[in-house]
Amino acid sequence: MILVADAGSTKTDWRLVNNEGIVVGAFESGGLNPIVFDDETLNKNLANSGELFNFSENITEVHLYAAGSDETGAQQRLRKILSEVFDFASIHIYNDLLAAARATAGKNPGLVAIMGTGSNSGYYDGEKIVKTIGHFGYALMDDASGNWFGRQLIRDYYFETMPQRLRRIFKKDYKLDDDYIKTHIYLSDQPNAFLAAYSVFMSEHYDEHYVKNLLLRGFRQFMEEEMNAYRDKKDELPVHFVGSIAYFYQKELRQAVKDTGWQLGEIVRKPLDNLVKYHI
Repeated sequence: MILVADAGSTKTDWRLVNNEGIVVGAFESGGLNPIVFDDETLNKNLANSGELFNFSENITEVHLYAAGSDETGAQQRLRKILSEVFDFASIHIYNDLLAAARATAGKNPGLVAIMGTGSNSGYYDGEKIVKTIGHFGYALMDDASGNWFGRQLIRDYYFETMPQRLRRIFKKDYKLDDDYIKTHIYLSDQPNAFLAAYSVFMSEHYDEHYVKNLLLRGFRQFMEEEMNAYRDKKDELPVHFVGSIAYFYQKELRQAVKDTGWQLGEIVRKPLDNLVKYHI
């Protein structure tokens, strides 16, 4: 039997697959991002899925795709923790960008972008990610991500470029006290997730002209700036997207891709089910 998992900072989704390639179990545990958590917390988060351990002796392969596992050291930490639970399994650790690529392009070359709480991109040759611009998080990058849109909403509120009627609703529904926002952005452990929480306002008021324009602005910026790093592939390969922001606002995303002259590939909310198909 094999395990395939998709891990973020908040939670990890697991699929148990039998020797006939049939999913026989779906489990959830805590987040396994090695950048966010120390080893003690990683072990504790893994232990949240006690039922999964009942199958540990029958599992021969574990394929874990985890945010924050770009570096060799981070992968080694995760491999050590998993090997202590799954004694008889070969452990394979991959980053979330490869998860997005395999879930959308499969074994074909393509460009891939993640648009969730954060954002990232890369060029995939059908086997591995061979080029990426690097990921410097919410302070420098993360265009068109949940935290980017959350930041823009707060900025538009304070600069009064958000329509007055929406400003009143935003102020009523979201905490906008100066000290509260500054504390969570500059002193909290996960400022990106804090900012991303404000982006929910877009789904609550999706039909507003302001929201649609904000979405188009963010997606066009991503295509014009971040994807410029792969401009030599523009006429050759499609761009695939993974993540909740890309999926739920795909109408505006499709428009932005078209407006900027790129080829659109697949848009997938969560990669896990496609990753299972990749491995069986």
